[in-house]
Amino acid sequence: MKNSRKKKGIAIGVFLFILCNCLLLYFDKNHLIERKSFVREWSGTFTADVVESLNVRGIFTSEEDTPVYFDENTGAFQEFFVEVGDEISEGDELYAYEVLHYENQVNDLELEAAKIEEEIAAVDTYITTLENYNIDDSPEESFGGFDSPFSNNENNEDEEDLEDTSEESTAEAELLQEEAIRDKEKERAQKEAELAMVNDQLDQLTTTGQTITVRSTFDGVVRDRSADLSSPLLTIASTQLIVEGEVNEEDRKQLEEGMRTELSITDIEDEEVTLEGTLESLDTFSKETDVQKASKYPFEISLSEQNEALRPGYHTDIKVITDEASETIAAFDEVLITEEHLYAWEMNNQGLLEKKEIETGLEKDGVVEVQSGLENQVKLAHEPKERFRNLTPIVTPIDYHHVKEDELFQGSKAVMKENFLLGVFNR
Repeated sequence: MKNSRKKKGIAIGVFLFILCNCLLLYFDKNHLIERKSFVREWSGTFTADVVESLNVRGIFTSEEDTPVYFDENTGAFQEFFVEVGDEISEGDELYAYEVLHYENQVNDLELEAAKIEEEIAAVDTYITTLENYNIDDSPEESFGGFDSPFSNNENNEDEEDLEDTSEESTAEAELLQEEAIRDKEKERAQKEAELAMVNDQLDQLTTTGQTITVRSTFDGVVRDRSADLSSPLLTIASTQLIVEGEVNEEDRKQLEEGMRTELSITDIEDEEVTLEGTLESLDTFSKETDVQKASKYPFEISLSEQNEALRPGYHTDIKVITDEASETIAAFDEVLITEEHLYAWEMNNQGLLEKKEIETGLEKDGVVEVQSGLENQVKLAHEPKERFRNLTPIVTPIDYHHVKEDELFQGSKAVMKENFLLGVFNR
C-alpha cells in the first residue's frame, strides 16, 4: 500500500509540475519567467586543415625523349651496343661506325669541340651575371648583354614583379634567380658531357685511325632503336618522370598552373606510394574542337621527388589542391544553421547559450572553415535546435546511469517535500 501511495504521489507531483509550468508560460505575456535551453547533444570548434581538391587520373611518362642521330655521310655504321629497354648512364657506349673520310672527320670534330667550348664559356658568363645580379636593382638595368633571368619569352610578368618593392615580390625574385642559376648549371653540365664525347671521338680517331664509338651524354632508358638505321637512330627517354593526363571542360575551369598535387599509386611492391607534385602546365586549348566530342585539356605535373619503383606507363590517382586553409578554426557543418545569416549556438563564458553569427570559408567532407564569429575550442550546441533560446541557461538530459533508485526516497518526508516544492517553483 505504501509503495502504491508513493507512486500515486509522484505521478500527481509530476502532473502538477508540468501543469504549473504550462500555465506560467501561457500567462507570461511579458516574458518575466526566465527561459532555458535544452541541449541534448554538443559539438565544438577545433583546428583543422580544410582542403578543397579535384580528383583526376594521370600516367607517368619520361620528362624528355632525346633522339640520337647518325649521319651516313660521316661513315659506315657497324653495330649497336644497346637494346630497347636498356638503362644507360652518361658515358655508356651506344653504337660504333667506321670513318670514311679521316681528315674531314677530324676537322669536323675539332670545329664541334671549339663550338661547344664557346657555348660553355657563354653559359659561365651568364651564370656569373646571374649570381652577381642585385635583386634590389631596377629590372630595367643592363644585364650584360643577356636577357634578364626574370624575363619570359611569353610574357614579362616577372619583370613587373620586380618593380614591386614589397617583401613578397623580393622573395619571389630571389626564387626565380635561384631557379635560373640551376637551369644554367644543368645546361653547362650537358655541354661538358657533349664536349667530353667529342674529345673522346678525337682520341679514338688518333688511336684507331678509323673506328669511332659514340657514347651517351646523359642518363636514360633506350625507348626505341631504328631497325633500318633511319633517323633517329636511337631514342633515349629520361629517367626523370613526369605525369601527364587530360581534364574535361568543367574541371579545367577549376585548375590553374602552379597548384599543388598529391599522387597515389597502388600495388607498387605490395604497398601504396604517395608523392607530391606541382601542376606545371595546363593547355589553354582542347585537343578536340569537334562540337560532337567532349573537350579534353592536357596537363603535366612535375614531381617533387623521384621514386625508383615507378616506371613510365604506370597510372596514378591525382588530387589537385584547388584551395586550402591550414590550421584554421573549423566546425562540423551539421551544427551550423542558415536563416538570414549563418550562425551557431555557443555556450559562452557565463554558461549561457548564445546565438553567434559567423562567416565561413572552405568546406570539405562536412568540415567547414570558420573565418570569424567563433574562437577555437568552444562548445557548440547541436540538438535539438528548436529548443535553443538566445542568452538562456542550459539544461541537459538526466544521466540515468548516475541515478540510483534506492537513494531517491532517502531522507525525511519534510526534506523530500521541500526539495520537491523547490523544483516546482524555482524561478
